Amino acid sequence: MSLRAILLITLQQEPGTGYDILQRFKAGLAHVWQASHQQLYRELDRMRGDGLLTCETVPQAERPDRKVYHLTAAGGEALDTWLAEPLAAGPVREPLFAKFFAWERWPADARRRELGDLHEQLTQRLATYAAIEEEWFAAPERLTPAQRAPWHTLRLGQRLTQTWREWIEEVLEEGE
Repeated sequence: MSLRAILLITLQQEPGTGYDILQRFKAGLAHVWQASHQQLYRELDRMRGDGLLTCETVPQAERPDRKVYHLTAAGGEALDTWLAEPLAAGPVREPLFAKFFAWERWPADARRRELGDLHEQLTQRLATYAAIEEEWFAAPERLTPAQRAPWHTLRLGQRLTQTWREWIEEVLEEGE
């Protein structure tokens, strides 16, 4: 998946500023994709240059002008093309896994600390997912299929995160 595809998805329903897009990420896409402000604005500029977006400048009193991005017909076609293409399973790129191949050199205290910290981060992530679910998907049985689709990705994120936590617990229990 690319940031470009995520931006096309984000702008398909309504135009928005870079700030609006970041808020949409936080509200629903944060469990699927991460991007910094710099990455987002660079890609918006590239997409504009490629004719996928237009940008309307809206003057504001005592503030910088707002740049509101709109999906063009070409942007809609690019999104349709991306949606129609099957995605391959992505590789698992987790630097932590490489450390396991140097187990004997990896200091035990550093290992325990790193795995414990990761366990805590994953616990916090589960709490975030629970808050998202409560706010956006409290009654999934009443959602339309289109509204349920993001809920399914959230549920997968919860399951994967819980599996990670259990795996870390197994490694820590095994000890040295």
